[in-house]
Amino acid sequence: MGCTEVRVLLADYLEGVLPPDRAQQVEAHLQACPICVQERRALERTTALLRQWAPIVPSERIWAGIEERLRARGARRVASGSRLPFARRYRLVAALAAIVVAVLVAFFLWPRPATTYPPLRDSYTKYWQAHHQWAISGGVRELYPYVEAQ
Repeated sequence: MGCTEVRVLLADYLEGVLPPDRAQQVEAHLQACPICVQERRALERTTALLRQWAPIVPSERIWAGIEERLRARGARRVASGSRLPFARRYRLVAALAAIVVAVLVAFFLWPRPATTYPPLRDSYTKYWQAHHQWAISGGVRELYPYVEAQ
């Protein structure tokens, strides 16, 4: 068993929740590895400190102030009446989101007629014929004088 595997199992080993065969493997490694022994000692100190720690309990006076502020806030909401109830507000948001999704789906998936282009005019055909004649007559050499004729 390597050091990395022992470090992963070390907390469970100290808590005593490892299966006996794994615990024996960890013990055997700890007898041979001084670095992992230092890690075990650090974890033992940490758990000892955590067991001594107790959360701070607020006094009754503090709780009374908190309760008073909560009641005042609730009374203001009831008095103003401007806010929707919690569930109703989320139903409204869900309905609006569904409408937006439906509009987006309709926009992207609605069948559209195929794009049609107007027919080409005679002027374009004449332009193409003139260009073709120019290219056949060697017009390319005018643009690229260093191109050898094939």
